[in-house]
Amino acid sequence: MAIETFTWRTQTQGNMEGSFDHRIREAQFGDGYKQVSGDGINPETQSWPVTLTGRQRDILPALTFIRNHTVKSFIWTPPFGGPGLYRAVKDSIKALPIGGNAMTITATFEQAFAP
Repeated sequence: MAIETFTWRTQTQGNMEGSFDHRIREAQFGDGYKQVSGDGINPETQSWPVTLTGRQRDILPALTFIRNHTVKSFIWTPPFGGPGLYRAVKDSIKALPIGGNAMTITATFEQAFAP
């Protein structure tokens, strides 16, 4: 089964501030020396809050895509980065009708390392 790609345009203004979390191991020695190394083969993970706003008929397929990708990974390109695997964080998905036929979707995409 092929990995799907998130192709909808996300808003970059406002609160789209990515997080870069690092897992490290440290060993402190008595003479003041500290040894530090990355924990595992992927010690850094990224997460990005995303927002999409538009007409319901254009945005609802994106909402369905996001809701279907809390367990399985998809390909997405974050701002200033290359394409990678991501999943939607399960408790981050929100939909807000904003009047007329418009709506806003928010979610957080978290880097994944396996489909």
